[in-house]
Amino acid sequence: MVAHNGSDYLPRTLAALADQTRPVNYAIGVDTGSRDDSKELLQRALGEANVVSHQRGKGGMGAAVSAGLAELAPWSGSAAGGRSEWIWLLHDDAAPDPQALAELLSAVERAPSVTVAGCKQLDWHAGRNLIDVGLSTSRWAERLTLIDADELDQGQYDGRSDTFAVNSAGMLVRRDVWEQLDGFDPALPGSGDDVDFCWRNRLAGHRVVVVPAARMFHVAHRPHALGNAAAARKAQVHLRLKHAPLGMVPVHWAGALLGSLFKLVLSILVKDPGHGVSQLVATCAALSRPRAVARTRRSARQTRRIRRSVIRKLQTPRREVWSHRRSLMEALGSDTSPPDDLEQDPLAHQPSGDASDDFAALATTKRGWVGNGALAAVILASVASLLALTGLFRADAVAGGALIPVSASLGDIWHHASSWWINLGAGLPGRGDPFDYVLWILGVLGGGDANPAVAWLLLLAAPLSALTAWFAAGGLTVRRRLRLAAAVLWAAAPALQVALNQGRAGALIAHIMLPLLVLALLRATGSAAGHGRFRLPPPSERRPFEKPPARPGINGIPSWTAAAAAGLVLAVVVASAPSLLAPSAVVIVLCGLLLGRRGRTVWWALLPTAALFIPFGLSVLDRPRALLADPGLPLAFDAAPAWQQFLGQPLRFDPQGGLEGLPLFAGGTVPWALLLALLVAAPVLALALAGLLIPGNRARLAGSFWVAGIIALVGGWLASHVATAVNADVLVTPFTGPAVSATAFALLAAGILGGERLLAMADSAAAGTRARHKAAFRSAVALGMVILLAGPLAGMAAWSAQNLLRPGTAASAAGTGSPSAGAETGSAATGSGGDRPAAPLGAKRLVEAVNARTLPATAIDRGTGPEQTRTLLISTRDDGTFDASVVRGSGTTLDNLSTIASARNIIGSPGSETVREDDDVSSTVRRAVATLVVGQGVDPRSDLEQLGVGFLVLRSTDTAAQLTASRMDAVPGLVAVGQTDVGWLWRITPLNRPALEAADVAHRVRIVDGSGAAIALVPSAYNDVDAPVPAGPEGRLLVLAERADSGWSAWLDGRRLTSTTSGWSQAFTLPAAGGHLTVRYENPWALWTAIAQATVIGLTVLLAIPIPARRPRTGLSRDEGSLRKEHQNA
Repeated sequence: MVAHNGSDYLPRTLAALADQTRPVNYAIGVDTGSRDDSKELLQRALGEANVVSHQRGKGGMGAAVSAGLAELAPWSGSAAGGRSEWIWLLHDDAAPDPQALAELLSAVERAPSVTVAGCKQLDWHAGRNLIDVGLSTSRWAERLTLIDADELDQGQYDGRSDTFAVNSAGMLVRRDVWEQLDGFDPALPGSGDDVDFCWRNRLAGHRVVVVPAARMFHVAHRPHALGNAAAARKAQVHLRLKHAPLGMVPVHWAGALLGSLFKLVLSILVKDPGHGVSQLVATCAALSRPRAVARTRRSARQTRRIRRSVIRKLQTPRREVWSHRRSLMEALGSDTSPPDDLEQDPLAHQPSGDASDDFAALATTKRGWVGNGALAAVILASVASLLALTGLFRADAVAGGALIPVSASLGDIWHHASSWWINLGAGLPGRGDPFDYVLWILGVLGGGDANPAVAWLLLLAAPLSALTAWFAAGGLTVRRRLRLAAAVLWAAAPALQVALNQGRAGALIAHIMLPLLVLALLRATGSAAGHGRFRLPPPSERRPFEKPPARPGINGIPSWTAAAAAGLVLAVVVASAPSLLAPSAVVIVLCGLLLGRRGRTVWWALLPTAALFIPFGLSVLDRPRALLADPGLPLAFDAAPAWQQFLGQPLRFDPQGGLEGLPLFAGGTVPWALLLALLVAAPVLALALAGLLIPGNRARLAGSFWVAGIIALVGGWLASHVATAVNADVLVTPFTGPAVSATAFALLAAGILGGERLLAMADSAAAGTRARHKAAFRSAVALGMVILLAGPLAGMAAWSAQNLLRPGTAASAAGTGSPSAGAETGSAATGSGGDRPAAPLGAKRLVEAVNARTLPATAIDRGTGPEQTRTLLISTRDDGTFDASVVRGSGTTLDNLSTIASARNIIGSPGSETVREDDDVSSTVRRAVATLVVGQGVDPRSDLEQLGVGFLVLRSTDTAAQLTASRMDAVPGLVAVGQTDVGWLWRITPLNRPALEAADVAHRVRIVDGSGAAIALVPSAYNDVDAPVPAGPEGRLLVLAERADSGWSAWLDGRRLTSTTSGWSQAFTLPAAGGHLTVRYENPWALWTAIAQATVIGLTVLLAIPIPARRPRTGLSRDEGSLRKEHQNA
């Protein structure tokens, strides 16, 4: 008898052993390191001398049995007097019937060819419920009982005899066969050891029978047992590899892996990913033991006496397996819980009669549509947004502040997102920003053009924020007034208004999506509010099996669908506001660790973000500060101190000051700025404190929101000490707006819980009072709502008024902002450092409607054509200096910007960063610009040709620009095209014009001779080259207007070319012979990260599709053992 922590079962089992009508000759107890009093129970029943201790190890029950048999006399190979010795194996949780051993011995005496006999297994608690009457396997080695769910023992299987295998609980084995087969396989320490032993016994030429008259009462699903679904899968795969013909082992190896992958996808489709993941892990564990498989195959081969094909006839056909599985799934379907509304309403199951109580439910039903509050909040936010951003209505594109237009093509956006070469200036290695994928989704929603979608995003940001907050509040309360307040407060949040006015698209999207993230996490952990918390009705109204609703997402039942949705939303939030990456990961990890089984689903929420950021992270190992950088143009700001951020304000303001852009509310005797900030935030903070301090069943949840808010605020504070970009020689840190938004919504959620608790207390206090007192309570509640809504309504009114009175300032000429961010010479974006004096409350509006085209049409045609010609864009500053950048294609766009490029010029540890000196590329740009603007007849074309520049644009900003234009007309090689809507345009003729024949502009790719003179131009596209090249002289080079990097590779007619450099440019040695040329940039991680991203995101999308997770559908991905266990749990 083998025992492990079986003190709950051993008294009955030992008593049943003592009551056997045919007593055993010798009883040995083996304790495998129990932490309870199992060993003492064995010693009292069997005697201390008959109990041995065996540390539970890899050998499982087989090793324990061998340790017990070692206490007997050594096996000599034959029994005294020609009699056979038999071993009866018992579990601590399986009690034999008094006749069990006698029936087993009678069966083996009648049939000498039987060497293994087993018992009929009945349920420990319900003695008539069958567990198994013999075992079988499918062709794929799945362990089968072929017993229906809750099937009763009515003697229907009493005629069974020969069977494929029997349960190890009560297994009677002839000792010579046990010794010959070397007992149980140590590679199967739990599930499958009995099936394997009987399998090898059959192959050795012996019989296995089940004796239905020998009954064993067995615990069906013991807690913390070894025989779980993962162990069963691991045993199944091991058995397939062990007993398959040698030539079929690779086939079974691949089939097991592919089958587990298919099960994973299927389990995700049916909302049961935990089972699919455990099955895949178990399969990989079994496949990664080649030595164990080889050892057990060798052992099985030594004892095999008959062909494997004989055993196949005893295995269960596939059709019978599926028929049995369908039967189990139908049994699961019959246990599906009734709808939630029937569970929640204690009167739903009562008969209706003539009593006046028939209308009791109708009298208390709330009138009106539940979405009235959402509609009201959306209308208020829409009116304020249209007033504040009137000029953006029907705009082709929007720019200003941190915002510039987006590429018009979805293909271009996707290329910038997925490319491992950054197409800015002379290029540099690095993965595209994760935010580009968000822009691509906006482009899809915009019908293929992301620019109108961005414009509509700005216009609809406030109403969308109201709507998402209203939905999220529904996961915290069912009170409509609180949901309305949450929607209005979130639509009027100061962080949202600052993001809108300054064109911070990432912070804007994060603000909109944060409520959905909170809602998804609430439902993922089963913490969301349903239609009231479940309470058992009075005994007179209670049904026989009253239980809480089983709908995932509420009443502590986790939801995999919500976890997947949380993962997708978190990926969007973090891609839009990378500074939230660390705080959100900390919060989710804490949820997963502290919530136990309820928190197991939230781990999936981290997978999409990891898949999105790991490729990007591989590109920033040398500059990790780029992980925190905001998408868009670097825009300096003055971060608010901690106490102002706690009030929801991302920008510093003077407490004694006024409101931005409103002269009537200028600073002075009345501190308008502080009053408005307190009016918006103080009521929410008071409610959040109430939710934290007032005892209740959701006080812990309110405390969790406080912790999450503090983590977000601390994360934002830490990120604000890391410079991530340079703006006009000023270091720029991540914008504090996303962290302030996260903190604000965490406190708002805690405030909703506090408001719920206060209203519940008011309802309870008013329950037995007079009408006059009830009216007083209602008046107090109404006054509280007025105070709660006064602040956000005043904030929206002030924001709309300041934008109407001062509609904004153009960010730059042509309203496109500075497209040079991340290019070679820095940026002239608006803003200043953190040393400026505190400003009034609010931010000036910088965004304006602009033309989506940022370059002249001629430059765009050549920039997007096979020439891939670049444009040098110059603009003048007020101090007489110039801002210049080299732009590609149709101009620098929002998706073309790179946080890696923005951070590359910053060196030093956080808090002591400096801007490094120019590299060779930046020096080339500065030298060319200086030559052009001076206009003294010096030829700049050698530098411009190396940069691939074929056009020059000078923005017409002021009179100084006109004087500069007149000087540029005298520069050699510049052909004036004229003034365009963007500025003055010049075409730059090639330096070696005779040799280049008809070429009129520079190309991105050129062929130079030994002296460095261009002798041919090669067409290209984006990063790649795929074109024929003619024959030429020896010693020529293929030169790309790209930074030299080891990732560049080139082939001529399939032969790899030698990589070299030409100054700072990437070059390849080109033979004299012509041929077909191929050039591309390669990264060793590209393929694997693409597969990982597609797999993780694809599976998450499948899991997030809201298909009801009914148990019959869930059973599609499960084997028989886990189906039976799920049925018992149901």
